[in-house]
Amino acid sequence: MVFTTYHKGVYTTVGDVDVQCSQAEMNLVLDSLMADFQRDPSHLFEWAFYGTGQTKDKRKTGFVLHYDSVSYNLQEELLTMNVTVYSPRGKADPMTITAQLQDSRRPKGVTPCGQTGAGYSSPRTIVFEVHYYPGSLVKSCGAKLTFTPWESGDPNAVGTQFLHLETHCKFGWFFNLFIGRKMYRNTVDWRMQQFLENLRCTAERKPLRSIKVELVETDEE
Repeated sequence: MVFTTYHKGVYTTVGDVDVQCSQAEMNLVLDSLMADFQRDPSHLFEWAFYGTGQTKDKRKTGFVLHYDSVSYNLQEELLTMNVTVYSPRGKADPMTITAQLQDSRRPKGVTPCGQTGAGYSSPRTIVFEVHYYPGSLVKSCGAKLTFTPWESGDPNAVGTQFLHLETHCKFGWFFNLFIGRKMYRNTVDWRMQQFLENLRCTAERKPLRSIKVELVETDEE
């Protein structure tokens, strides 16, 4: 279940999903997520971001992001992306995005693997926090994915693993003139739900599928 609230100019979207797999399997999926962000983000659309592109469903018409190039500095944990943003009206805007991409299980310069490494059997967080230059149309934007493992002494034992995703975004005054709460929800909510479903299916080794999301009207202040 995913839902968005709005308070003092900030859109906050949260979602949760239970995953039936082992701690080891879930960590491997998150390892793959980090690897693709750092080396080949376009590959994410073949699994983690599967089904999140533009659709013919008018309810889901929103902004679409196309990666042009990407680089990652492991020591600084800094991700730099040159992207093109396509608006609902078809306008294309090139943009350079810099973001901190941090993984609680990967201290700077260290890449644990297998069943070892920092906090393997403890909660794991991946934080994606975007930094824009002053005067940008977007004031702040970021996401935090938290994996809470099933309490078990055996990392290979299948149990209910828990994923929680939270995003936040604050636009500048110009964007606020054109982006209403309905458009934001129609852009973000279903994509977050599809993303969580993709992680679940990958960890459970099930085929990926596009999900149907009923967008509910709300009046958060």
